[in-house]
Amino acid sequence: MIAEAQKNHAATASAIDGLKAQAEANQKLVSQVGGAVQRIEKRTEERVEKAVEEVAGEASATMTANLDASNERAERIIAATAKLEARQLWSAAAAMCLALLPGAVVIAGLWMGIAGLITGAQWALDVDGSVWLGIGRWLVVAVGLAGAGYGLFASVRWVAGLVENWKGRGMPKWPRWRR
Repeated sequence: MIAEAQKNHAATASAIDGLKAQAEANQKLVSQVGGAVQRIEKRTEERVEKAVEEVAGEASATMTANLDASNERAERIIAATAKLEARQLWSAAAAMCLALLPGAVVIAGLWMGIAGLITGAQWALDVDGSVWLGIGRWLVVAVGLAGAGYGLFASVRWVAGLVENWKGRGMPKWPRWRR
């Protein structure tokens, strides 16, 4: 019995030693696993940082490209706006000329009519006593004055039509006798 107890005691001691060795091996293994986990975490952090830097770099490059494209579009829009402004300037100048043209035509017609009347009267009076020559010249002056008067009348009517059109009332109704 004593021998069996000693045998059991030796077996237990051996088992305890084996368990201690196993525990030390487990601690070594746990230590190694912990180190491996730390290394893996470190590598993972480095890779994540690299990936974030790459993504940030790509995003930055994409954003820069988009900004460049937007700047180019803005420059094209500014150039087109400048062209439109230049065209508007010419359009405004043309509209001003068109607005002033009827008035200029009426004033020129009046001036030419008065000048024609004065010149025609001088020409008709310079007949050196010939009655028929005076009558013929006065007839020519009268026809010229009638033509100039009709031209002035047509010009005034044209200007009145333009003014009516510009006011948005449609075609002019003047003169009323022409209905």
